[in-house]
Amino acid sequence: MGASISFDSKYRLILDTEVECVSVTPPGTKTEGEKKRDSKRESDGSGSGSGSDGSGSDGEESGSGSGSDSDSENKIYTVKPTPEIINYIRSYLRKNEFLDEFDLITEIDLDSYDHAPGSALVFNSDSVVYMTNNQTIEAVGEWEYLPPEKEEQSKSSKSSKSSKSSKSSKSSKSKKRGGDSDDDDHHDDSRNKYKTKDDELPVSEIENILSNKFEEYNKGHEFVIHESKTSFLCLKINSVEIVKE
Repeated sequence: MGASISFDSKYRLILDTEVECVSVTPPGTKTEGEKKRDSKRESDGSGSGSGSDGSGSDGEESGSGSGSDSDSENKIYTVKPTPEIINYIRSYLRKNEFLDEFDLITEIDLDSYDHAPGSALVFNSDSVVYMTNNQTIEAVGEWEYLPPEKEEQSKSSKSSKSSKSSKSSKSSKSKKRGGDSDDDDHHDDSRNKYKTKDDELPVSEIENILSNKFEEYNKGHEFVIHESKTSFLCLKINSVEIVKE
């Protein structure tokens, strides 16, 4: 069995990254393929070739040119993190835009994993930094288990303790409601039906979930660290490793 998430320990999320440059053709700018086709049409137009030969030639040129146009319009390639690019990354990691997205990505709904509807796993990060030696982003913090909203409301009405209260406070809840035997039975049934924070949450499974979520952001080039008129630089997260401190 692999390691499971502990809620009383610090963790380090290590995100393996690289920087991609996406080139974009500005609106109204002709690509090389378009320029070649224009030149070809001009030369064909000055000649006296037959209509069938001319149209066939243009058709072939157009077909071969369309592929090269799409390549030249949107080229994507990996770039080496220069001191300037590293400054872009570090500046971007401090922005609320990234931090808000990072919070969303590291909040995992647990409905699909036999936990009660509305329960979630959240990573509360204390710091997020870029490491130049191995080109990773490292976030340090703690995992928190959020119970379903109804359960949370019930707990807050019984106690002023936070959602990080110990297991003993949960077990004592039913004892305080001695007269409500039906409610106790219903509560026990609910707890037996679903997993709780006391059940195992494998680290490897959480790593896979996060990697898949970051992959969706990679497809849309969401983490843009710098833009110019003809290109933009974006962070790509290749993998996620969770290490207990």
